[in-house]
Amino acid sequence: MTTVHRLRIGPAVVEYEIGGVVHRSEVAEIFIDERSLADWLGIERHLGNSGSDLDLDHPPALRQHGRAMFLGLEPASNRSGRHVLYRCHCGSDYCGVISCMLEFDGDHVAWREVAFEDDAGIMPAAYAVEHPHARAFAPDAPLRFVFDRAQYLDELERHYAQ
Repeated sequence: MTTVHRLRIGPAVVEYEIGGVVHRSEVAEIFIDERSLADWLGIERHLGNSGSDLDLDHPPALRQHGRAMFLGLEPASNRSGRHVLYRCHCGSDYCGVISCMLEFDGDHVAWREVAFEDDAGIMPAAYAVEHPHARAFAPDAPLRFVFDRAQYLDELERHYAQ
């Protein structure tokens, strides 16, 4: 049986240090059943993976494009065709991102094949099993999240209406 999760998008404060000075910025965080995506994946959310197409501080056109992509109205802008959940702060998808395939199926929306991706491509699950030291996520991290379609769409509309 497939577990259906609840999506919430909310603010999170990211701290990082430059030249001994601690800086803070606010980013859009993905919460699944009130647990951050970073926590689900067993990774630390830091400056290296702080951006997202869900961030609200983008110019209006980029913000609208982000909304349309997550609603399935436009294809992902990532060269691989995958939706970026976390992006490097530099804005380059090939510096290193956490991405997924977005799939709408009846009453559900799935983020499937959640994976680390960089300029070398997607880190396949088999590679991570064979080389656990190079694994991007915790060994028990889920690689697929399924949401109720109505709740997912409502949450995206609520988020982008801010």
